[in-house]
Amino acid sequence: MLFRKPARSLLTGVLVLCLASIGVLAMRLLPQQPSPQRGGPLTPPPKISTEKSGPLGSAPAPDGGLTVGERLTFNISWSNFVTAARMELEVAGRGAFFGQEGYQLRTRVETVGYARSLLADVDNQYNSYVDATTMLPYRLENSTRQGRARSDELVTLDQAKNAARYGDGSETRIPPGTRDLPAMLYALRYRDLKPGTSHKFTVLFGKTVTEVEATAKPSERVITQAGAFDAIRVDFNSKGSSFDAGKYRVRAWFSNDAQRLPVLVTARPPFGELRAELSSSTISNKPKTDISRNQGATPLLATTGNPPPGAVFEAISLGEVPPDNLPFLVGERLNYDISWGNFASVGKANFSVRRQGKFGDHRVFEFVTETASTGAARAVMSINDIFTSYADAEKLMPVRTELRLREGSRDKEITADYDWAGNAVKLSNGTGVAVKPKTFDLVSLFYAVRAADLKVGSTYTFDFLDSNHRLKSMTFKVMKQETIGSPLGAQEALQLDILRTENQQLISQAWVTNDARRLPIYIAVRLRIGELRFQLTSLSGAR
Repeated sequence: MLFRKPARSLLTGVLVLCLASIGVLAMRLLPQQPSPQRGGPLTPPPKISTEKSGPLGSAPAPDGGLTVGERLTFNISWSNFVTAARMELEVAGRGAFFGQEGYQLRTRVETVGYARSLLADVDNQYNSYVDATTMLPYRLENSTRQGRARSDELVTLDQAKNAARYGDGSETRIPPGTRDLPAMLYALRYRDLKPGTSHKFTVLFGKTVTEVEATAKPSERVITQAGAFDAIRVDFNSKGSSFDAGKYRVRAWFSNDAQRLPVLVTARPPFGELRAELSSSTISNKPKTDISRNQGATPLLATTGNPPPGAVFEAISLGEVPPDNLPFLVGERLNYDISWGNFASVGKANFSVRRQGKFGDHRVFEFVTETASTGAARAVMSINDIFTSYADAEKLMPVRTELRLREGSRDKEITADYDWAGNAVKLSNGTGVAVKPKTFDLVSLFYAVRAADLKVGSTYTFDFLDSNHRLKSMTFKVMKQETIGSPLGAQEALQLDILRTENQQLISQAWVTNDARRLPIYIAVRLRIGELRFQLTSLSGAR
């Protein structure tokens, strides 16, 4: 059951303000289109809509609603495999998604380690969009990758007309109040879970409607990787489906507190017991009050989680926020939709200020960029890449970068360690690269440009290593201020022209908000295979 539910895709080499390195990746991903005229104009941002202009940001959750920025990570064990898979649940944002005010729920599950190589290469990724008032889903985007079997599915739920419409043109009748599994899980967290109470849900599994009953039992003491909890046990029973939740003893434990965190889920199907333990929980919204380092923080409210393999990384309290002169906070997450040529959407990208901590003697931010192909582009080539940068908290220069590429059958991981005393970068494959002082990686460059004093008429030049660890240079010119449209409303923005330093050729343009946050809301990039456009669609945890 668990391996059939979760999350969504990602893509990486696409690094917004410095996207020259995406060329090779995009050429492998997409069929060729006629090249744009060299030096010709790029596509401008959307025109101003009639919607009222307002500040960018995720609206606060209503009473009993969802907490934008909450990210729950689970370790899944099965049979003799202590770690067979990883699952992540996230309230990724709130805003006007596909013309309707709602929340974006992001879920993902993937096999890891020996289970991935010996049993099944599973990478299932799902997005659920739920109405902000009713908390009922109205759009599902499902992407499943299980070995060589791959499928992408779009489902539109018309709750008013009791219909679920699929991308293949088919339709399924659904009762009022039908949810998908993630929406049911979040809804259950806000129900009365006193012992003996029961709650009934109608859940859509693929094209099958299933009646699920959840019955609360007395609290039990539960120990997981995230800590010990007094937790309410909930037993599930179902009918109308080939999956019998009661027969397979599907149970979940929710923390007996205001958060109602799902700390443990177990099931006993015929192929062996599955156990999903909460391993970390992050609330990535800006703290309402300062939390000093001496006070610490409740583990499940701090930025918890294991450091990357081989890294000497010590996470510190979420209360240790960046200085006021930086445009971002720990917990900020920016989500982009990627379009290409005449294709409205070929991928997704997100940029996160995930944690801060210490790397040796450096106080660092952990910047993470995830990018993925979607829809028809994913059918051509499945891309799921992650780029992590540990950057000095004062200078924003990288101390270490970690690149993981999963592109079709290709699976590559490489680490780069920066020696600033010797102006050299050592790669995990045994090679090295000489760099100039103040050389950035692609992700840290994204944040360094935002942190620059951007004023009309100013010019900045940055050296950086691209995704192939080649030394490049870009010049950024702040051209003008104008009001532009976006999915998040009309915004006052600064237009940046981005040029290759060696020949001053215009290769990209970006528009960033003209406020203290400097949010990149639209980027157009010229490539040999056509033009890529990045549109900010939602965000959470911003300053």
